[in-house]
Amino acid sequence: MVDRRSLLLKHIDVSEQGIEIAPYFNPTLAKRDGYRVLTVDVFDTATLRQNALADPGVPDDRIAEIEEVDIVCDASSLGQAVTGLGKQGQFGYVLSSHNFEHLPDPIRFLQGCSIALAPGGVLSMAVPDGRACFDHFRMPTRLSDWLQAYHGQRSQPSPETIFDSLSNLAQYGRGGNLAVGCDISLDDPRHFQPMNDLAAAYAEYLERISSPQPYRDTHCTVTFGAALENMLWDLRFLGLVDLEIIEVTETLGQEFFVHMRKPVTSAPVDSKAFYAARAVRLRKVVDGLGTAGFGRPGPGQSAVSLTAQRAVRRSKSFIERLLPTGTVASIRSWNRRRKERRH
Repeated sequence: MVDRRSLLLKHIDVSEQGIEIAPYFNPTLAKRDGYRVLTVDVFDTATLRQNALADPGVPDDRIAEIEEVDIVCDASSLGQAVTGLGKQGQFGYVLSSHNFEHLPDPIRFLQGCSIALAPGGVLSMAVPDGRACFDHFRMPTRLSDWLQAYHGQRSQPSPETIFDSLSNLAQYGRGGNLAVGCDISLDDPRHFQPMNDLAAAYAEYLERISSPQPYRDTHCTVTFGAALENMLWDLRFLGLVDLEIIEVTETLGQEFFVHMRKPVTSAPVDSKAFYAARAVRLRKVVDGLGTAGFGRPGPGQSAVSLTAQRAVRRSKSFIERLLPTGTVASIRSWNRRRKERRH
């Protein structure tokens, strides 16, 4: 199996001081291992550990692994919190694993990361692919949704977002069991099943628009690699975010990885080049909508050839599990250079 930790830390210098967003009991870079990392969470340490005691998903022996929270704030307020501590521009990296999709205001979070990062500092995120998880039946988030949240100073999911999430909740059926998602490169999307909670979702929606209700966590952003990359480029072109895009990876299993850098120097935007590249990105988004990411048979492709491709991918996955950490990345890098020389 490809080491997801290595993919998340690919562009980060872990010797520098950094920030990890809401790692709960599973930090990527733990203080106890000697990393100079500040933990950000909406709850303080005592509250997190108390919540973990009542969380069946957290084994009792792992509660002690919840590290001290250094900055108590929601992730969208990171910039304000860092500025309040006088630490703006002092961090080499910001890590976020499966937190970005929960943010009611992603633009403000990205701006906050820029405030926190030193020039050349990196934001690295693991983000679920909405096509391969319980968001399967939801429509992808649009840039206009982000703009509405940003200019409306949204601090919690809207009633409409919660309704969309609850009414389209899905589970994946595999061997008689239900799971929250699947492997996008190997599984069949037709095994996703809707949970059929439309009436209950609408009842909660009516409550939320009639009177204030407690915060309800949900996925505010539903996306996949090509769609998110296009929105990030658009934000940069519009001047709302200054972070440069290093890489947005293909989906691995249920997630993909996003790497962005705080620029050392600013350069003028070439509008003609931007729009030409944007047209290519938009076509890639359209190609990736729906079940396309699962590699279902396309024009001129038979189900037999697709099955053969899946068998090859399974074989490659098995071989990768046998190889030492780092070997797969080295082989892929060599192959990439070989193909570039060929062209």
